[in-house]
Amino acid sequence: MSFNEYKLQPYLKKALNSINFIEPTKVQKEVIPLALKKESLMVESATGSGKTHAFLIPILNNLIIDKKSVQVVIISPTRELATQLYNTCLQLIKYSEEKITIAKIIGGSNRETELKKYDKSQPQIIIGTIGRLNDLVNVNNVLKVHEASTVVIDEADMIFEEKELIEVDKLIGKIQNNPQFLIFSATIPQGLRHFLNKYLTNIKVISLKEENLTNANIEHLMLQCKAKNKEEVLLELLHIINPFLAIIFANTKESVDHLAQLLANEGFRVAKLHGAMDDRIRKQTIKRIASLEFQYVVASDIAARGIDIEGVSHIINFDLPNDVEFYIHRTGRTARYDKTGYAYSLYAYEDDEYIKNLQAKGLKVSFVKIKNHELINAKFFIKKESSFAKEIEKQVHQTTKMPKKVKPCYRKKRKEEIAKKIKKAKKEHISKIYRDRAINERGKK
Repeated sequence: MSFNEYKLQPYLKKALNSINFIEPTKVQKEVIPLALKKESLMVESATGSGKTHAFLIPILNNLIIDKKSVQVVIISPTRELATQLYNTCLQLIKYSEEKITIAKIIGGSNRETELKKYDKSQPQIIIGTIGRLNDLVNVNNVLKVHEASTVVIDEADMIFEEKELIEVDKLIGKIQNNPQFLIFSATIPQGLRHFLNKYLTNIKVISLKEENLTNANIEHLMLQCKAKNKEEVLLELLHIINPFLAIIFANTKESVDHLAQLLANEGFRVAKLHGAMDDRIRKQTIKRIASLEFQYVVASDIAARGIDIEGVSHIINFDLPNDVEFYIHRTGRTARYDKTGYAYSLYAYEDDEYIKNLQAKGLKVSFVKIKNHELINAKFFIKKESSFAKEIEKQVHQTTKMPKKVKPCYRKKRKEEIAKKIKKAKKEHISKIYRDRAINERGKK
């Protein structure tokens, strides 16, 4: 099947041909025919599967070009993603003979200019972040969204802070009638489903999860550094592999700064990206990365979502992300559009549970270590954990003090006291398990 088989506007077909989009991806095949019919959809699909074009193509095709009012509202969790969506939209309307107006509504732009501009005329499509959209729609009332026929929430699982949900609620509340809703994300948590159900009573759910949790074209390798310095392991790894472009993830901006400097001192071509950077510098850095000036990018999780850096061959988790879901988003930066990729994660003893959790979710991983400046296969050794009974006994022994004056039969009496405390503690532990289980069951009902 090809894009030519859809009943698309001539300018869209020309635009798709110009970027060599011939056959739709799996998610596009599922979404486009339904979205063209104005059906509301909640779509769960892996990062890099082609979600952006899956909603932009039908939106642009259904646009009433003669109608000069806001018809489409696209909500993005980050400035970078909003900018990416805006640029993709411009790419798709390039060959339209009639003017289509698209507005990018994000922080960092000149607010006063925007207020004057939208007071005079309305764009047909608005793409923006929640805070700035709320400012122009609800606070200043210069963007008129009440006639919008389509609402898109992209990367919906990132819109989960209570404050943001309240602002989304206010924004959607301004829209009259029953607009088409298109909700897209790599994962859609249950809590967000409950919120969306307020608006989406008859929504079709499309779930296209990978069998291996992430893109099957990614090889996941867990790199041991249990008895070694992580920075030394990272440098050894970089001297072994030769990536086209690698993103190295760290959990804090301080760590990003430190690692970027470490790599620069070693002579690597390295850039850094994190949320505390000046907006102008961050934009310049992204342009330089796109121009392939760097081989390595050290980044915080802001780069895991909303920045589509082409040609990423390797992902390296210097720090494993706190949330397992972000492991999916990080590694989704590579192996995009049927290419192959590698995801290396440095792990220590404290990460054993995290790795077991990933495996339990279905992720297939290989374990490796560095020996004699080479990567070799390794086994996943897990420290044997004490049973809860042994832990209780250990705690009781530690808290049951020896008497200051030792009397006859003190050993026997102390032993009896410890046994009584252990019995009581075990009973309380088991009771708690059943109480928690009962509470959990009630919550499900």
